Amino acid sequence: MRTRTARWGLSTAMLVAAGLALTACGPNDATSAAGSSTSSSAPTSSAQPGTQPTDRGSQGSAHAKPSGTPKKPGVSCTNQINYAGDRRSNAEINTIGEQTGYCPPVSASGGSGVANAGDHHTIVGTLEYLAPGKLIVKPQGGGMDQAFLVSNATRILGAAAICSDTDGRVTIGHDGYGTSKCTVDQLEKAAKTDSVTVRVTMNSQSGGAETVEEKYHP
Repeated sequence: MRTRTARWGLSTAMLVAAGLALTACGPNDATSAAGSSTSSSAPTSSAQPGTQPTDRGSQGSAHAKPSGTPKKPGVSCTNQINYAGDRRSNAEINTIGEQTGYCPPVSASGGSGVANAGDHHTIVGTLEYLAPGKLIVKPQGGGMDQAFLVSNATRILGAAAICSDTDGRVTIGHDGYGTSKCTVDQLEKAAKTDSVTVRVTMNSQSGGAETVEEKYHP
């Protein structure tokens, strides 16, 4: 009887010791498991690329600077720059200058245009007749008369005296020069009156006029 009781006592002591051992390691295991769970569920601190606005992104693309030459205040582009060979009208060129503040580059059409700007010059003065296909411009403010040749290739633009639209309206651009296309015959007829002011852009080497534009006088 004593032997059996001793065995039960030994068994009970072993179970109690085992229980204490489990109790001692339980909190550590729980803490370890909790830490592992927290570590795996915590959000990462690294942001996805592109989610932060940058200076470049906030500024966007810069506005392109208009091409050409800065327009002088109170001066039209066609008076500031020699547009000989440019097929655009004075009104179109000057409108671009007014809207952008820059006189557009000379447009060389068909690969010709103004290959050498030094071979061209512009004179403003009174138009006079010399001979068929040959006229004279007397510079404003004095100076030597300049003879020049005209042909069907010359771009002649009238306001009223040389020619105008068929309905008789005055046709001028923002710079006060004509925009209606005229013929050589109309130009020579106007030259014989010695009363028309024109702006002639000519080739210094050939003497041929590339454009003749009438300056409108009310």
